Amino acid sequence: MKKVVDERLKIQLIKNFKIAFLVENAVIVLMLIYQSFKNVDKAISASNPIWTALIVGTMTLSFLSVNVAASIEDKPKRSNLKLLSYFVLIFIIGSLFVMVIIPKQILLALLCGTVIAVVVSGLLIYENHYRYQDN
Repeated sequence: MKKVVDERLKIQLIKNFKIAFLVENAVIVLMLIYQSFKNVDKAISASNPIWTALIVGTMTLSFLSVNVAASIEDKPKRSNLKLLSYFVLIFIIGSLFVMVIIPKQILLALLCGTVIAVVVSGLLIYENHYRYQDN
C-alpha cells in the first residue's frame, strides 16, 4: 500500500492538535477555577499537579511557537536597550506577583522574578534573532 502524502491532511492534523490542546487547557483552567472557589491556597500552589500541568503546557507551546511567530513578522530587530528594559519590567512584575502570593518570602520572590525575567528575556532574544536586520 502506498503512503498518502497530502498537505491538506497535515494541516488538518495540526488543527486537530491545536483544538485538543485548547480543550485540554480549558478543562484544566475550569478545574483550577473550581478548586479556587473551594480553597484558594490549595488551587494556586506548587504542590497542585493541575497547576503544574497548565504551566508546563503553556510554556511548551510558547517555546515551540517562538521561531514560527517571529519568522512571520516583518518587524525590525529590537535594540539591546529595549531588551534590557523588557528584562527589568518583567523582573519587577514577576517579583511583585510572587510577593502577592507569598508575602513573607521577599528573597524567594526576587529569585522567582529573576528566573521569570531570564526565561522571557531569553525567548525575546531568540525571537529577535529571526527578525529582519534593520539597515
